[in-house]
Amino acid sequence: MKIVMLGIRGVPARYGGLETCGEEVGARLVERGHEVICYCRTGSPDDGTSECRGIRRIELPRIKTKATDTYSHSFLAFWHALIKEKPDVILAFNPGIGTLCAIPKLFGCPVALNPDGFDWKRKKWGGFAKWFIHFNARVASRLADQMIIDAVSVRDYYASHFRYRREPLYIPNGAPVETSENPEIIKQYGLEKDGYFLFLSRFVPENSCEVIIKAFEGLKTDKKLFMGGGREQDSAYAAGIIRSTKDPRIIFPGGIYDPAHVKELHCGCYALLHGNQPGGTSLGLLKAMGYGTCCVTLNTPDNAYAVKNGSGVVYDLSPESLRARLQDLLDHPESVAEYRRKAVERIKEEYLWDVVTDKYENALKAIARTC
Repeated sequence: MKIVMLGIRGVPARYGGLETCGEEVGARLVERGHEVICYCRTGSPDDGTSECRGIRRIELPRIKTKATDTYSHSFLAFWHALIKEKPDVILAFNPGIGTLCAIPKLFGCPVALNPDGFDWKRKKWGGFAKWFIHFNARVASRLADQMIIDAVSVRDYYASHFRYRREPLYIPNGAPVETSENPEIIKQYGLEKDGYFLFLSRFVPENSCEVIIKAFEGLKTDKKLFMGGGREQDSAYAAGIIRSTKDPRIIFPGGIYDPAHVKELHCGCYALLHGNQPGGTSLGLLKAMGYGTCCVTLNTPDNAYAVKNGSGVVYDLSPESLRARLQDLLDHPESVAEYRRKAVERIKEEYLWDVVTDKYENALKAIARTC
């Protein structure tokens, strides 16, 4: 098959879960003999690069504002793909481009769309933007030949609230299983093995930063809290988070982007503190589990599903709930070892990228054959 991917920032993945999914699935589809093209936005460090892991990169401009970035780039990408590349199937990402799925219908080209959770519920969007994204998600369900949903709760919502051409298909995000290769890296941050709790995510309200800090401040321990931020580290919200605590045990190192450092920070921590609130399967959580990390995650349907069967710990959205879970881990270090073992088992059970790619390949073949 000739497969076009669009709706993401591009490959290689440098930002979020959709980009990681696109790169990991796309590269494996290339290995299986398919031609894969990804439409990438100009203005990235990879401008001018012709391919990534066998995926051909095509760069197009966009209107660079928060509200128009994805939609404007995807509009151009749909037209360019259909006129110039003539793919067998299009794999689109992002619920906010659902109305654009009408374009491939003019050319008789099938399209699958992964909406990535409940994007319209995110606090970063204003009222009109939330309505627009929800409207596009509803339209996408009618126009797309296959909706691919990465979380059970989101799939159930789409199936019960929207009309669709085919029943929404659950295909989770994936993660590799990897172990520590250079444990000395964490010493660059003044850390020791099992001597710290880890937060490694964007500083945005949806990641429960305040709850995590307040929970840790009330914890009686010599361990540190390593709060690694993302691209929003310099935002007003992030600045307020950093100013909110005077606890010397809490470290704010800024963004951590080196993959080797990310892995070693996970492998060396006592436990990961994960506070992702929006619906959808968190790639950050899955990646941590694949590293064999003891994960303490916010109790949402999708987070709880990821760490089911005792492969992680869940807490309610309050400092008191999280603090109680952390104290229990401190009092029972043997349970930490068990959570680490079961986390790896859980990834092998459902989330390996090769298994995820099998499902994407079958889904794309199915609509390419019938449309």
